[in-house]
Amino acid sequence: MSLFAKPEPVPFSVLMTSARPDRSRARRRSISRRLNSWIVWVATAALGAALIVAPASIGLSYVGSAALDAWDTLPTNLPLNVPLAQQTVMLDKNGKEFARLYNVNRIDVDLNQVSPAFQQTLLSTEDARFYEHGGVDPYGITRALIHNLSSSDVQGASTITQQLVQNILVNNARDEVELSVAAGDTYNAKIREAKYAVALEKQLSKDEILKRYMNAVYFGNGAYGVEAAARVYFSTTAAKLNHVQSALLVGMLKAPVSLDPFTHPEAATERRNTVLGVLEQRKVLAPKEAQAARESGLGVKRGSVPSSCGGSKYPFYCEVVREELLTNPAFGKTAEARQQRFNQGGLTLTTGLDPKAADAAQAAVEKALGNRNRVALGTAVVVPGKGHIAAIAENREWGKGGGKTQVVYAENAFQVGSAMKPIVLATALSQGIPPSLRLRADGPYRTAALDNPRGGYINYNNRDYGVINAYQAIRSSVNVYFVRLIERVGVINTAKMAEKLGITTIPADELTGREASLALGAYEVPPLQMASAYAAFMSGGVVCKPVAIIKAQRTDTKKNLPVPDPDCHKAIDKDVADTVAHALKEPFKPTGTLGQLKGLKGREAGAKTGTTNSFAANWIVGGTPQLLAAVWLGDPRGGAQHPLKRVEAYGRTFKDLTGSEVAGPVWKETMEGALKGVKAVRLPDAP
Repeated sequence: MSLFAKPEPVPFSVLMTSARPDRSRARRRSISRRLNSWIVWVATAALGAALIVAPASIGLSYVGSAALDAWDTLPTNLPLNVPLAQQTVMLDKNGKEFARLYNVNRIDVDLNQVSPAFQQTLLSTEDARFYEHGGVDPYGITRALIHNLSSSDVQGASTITQQLVQNILVNNARDEVELSVAAGDTYNAKIREAKYAVALEKQLSKDEILKRYMNAVYFGNGAYGVEAAARVYFSTTAAKLNHVQSALLVGMLKAPVSLDPFTHPEAATERRNTVLGVLEQRKVLAPKEAQAARESGLGVKRGSVPSSCGGSKYPFYCEVVREELLTNPAFGKTAEARQQRFNQGGLTLTTGLDPKAADAAQAAVEKALGNRNRVALGTAVVVPGKGHIAAIAENREWGKGGGKTQVVYAENAFQVGSAMKPIVLATALSQGIPPSLRLRADGPYRTAALDNPRGGYINYNNRDYGVINAYQAIRSSVNVYFVRLIERVGVINTAKMAEKLGITTIPADELTGREASLALGAYEVPPLQMASAYAAFMSGGVVCKPVAIIKAQRTDTKKNLPVPDPDCHKAIDKDVADTVAHALKEPFKPTGTLGQLKGLKGREAGAKTGTTNSFAANWIVGGTPQLLAAVWLGDPRGGAQHPLKRVEAYGRTFKDLTGSEVAGPVWKETMEGALKGVKAVRLPDAP
């Protein structure tokens, strides 16, 4: 086997040159009984020699005839159930990772995920008798005492179990005494540390202690634990570490900063070679192998584990997940509790992210506008009847500067224009008004009961339609028809319908009841909420709060945790929802506002465009019973100040943009890509 190759897997029982000896339970109990007395003896000897820890002037209270009694009274309970801070991992709906967030770069792994070479190196160097002692190694202490009596180079004698005790208390000390044990710089602290270690050996198996230690220790450069260290220093994983790489990492445990191979390569090389010498001495490596290893370069290759949404392929979806962690009560009753949960990490989150939908949506927005256009696109895709957010896309890179942003447009509210008209129709249907209701739709129209703009309400391009029904009005997006309709059903009732459909930005109790412009989308709604509202039309009237996180587990224990509740419930009558869905097919007819799109290839779909006053924004919202997408198009600096009068898209110039010209094709490409290979489902028929 090549010295530098990944070692062949071997049973852990033979990792050390001398295999872990078989011993009976009786022998282990005997060792445990003798250990307490031995520790007190060694501690007393340590006090007299004053060689292992801090100056003897600090004093030791556990000496003389009372030593054993004092030992027995020491505490033994460690905060083992408090996990160490580590990374939060985000998975798409298929279980594939797409982002990591953390304050502490730690990735917990099991023993079988760490190479035998690293385990051999660690045990040989740090605690060769790990599988022999009961938490404290009397032989190691005696060896350190003898060495320190005759040398200025002070040796320590802490076992891996004792070092784990320190790591646990460094992170979770509950009082000043435990903080002193974590520091380990007094005799009293070392005795308490020993007592904790002995107790810990009775609570956890040797393999569990070793696993926890390897995940806890700090290797410098922000890397906690062997997995993070393998990635940071060698751009590999703990499972692939060879003996040479392992010798460098284990050597760094002594002083991670001064032995940093990136900044102090000579010191790191010298320390690594010392560890390789230990491996040769313990016959883990043959002399020729050890010599070849000492003559090799460090072989470091700086890697990283991105700790922000900017490192994700889906940064804006990642940001939605992060916000959900910090705002949803499922992750803590208070903002402070949620922030603590976020800082602690250690979560594996399965989300509703559909990579096929997300890729299609991202490709569509970039194809239309690129990512440096002054105009922006924001797309939100949800699953009707479930509330899962399937995709978030926008034509920007994550970050700051030209062509970049950290704003999730899908969560920001914009005027929705004519995309509000199906909600007015739903209000009418819920009051028993049929879609066959015929109203005069010529403009200008001035309503006596509601507010009017100067000159009255007119249709797009000032067109007159005569007397038409709701289907015709939806097909051609006729303004006057829906002003007349909201005059009949009531502004407040329409706002309440919007609230039923999950729209929170149009509070009915803040309206006077005269705002006829509500029918034409004068109020602002986020794309995500518009998608959720239309999803109710495709799911028989079921409304769900949009959620990104659908499953959460503690990474270490795999225990399931509470997640946000989409609260899916029947909000409107099925007949009402089905009728609106049926009406939403009208815009795709040849004379409809989306006639040039010709619908989705091979499947039925329903959608509605929206264009606000003075071309401040464009919309299209719609989909199928399987997926629903909302697309917003506008200038993030403000639509009123920067309207869509002149826009460069698809390699050409558009003037006075409407929802069908750019937002429409983006929606179509998103939906067709997301549903590719998925069996078509018909839209419901109107009763």
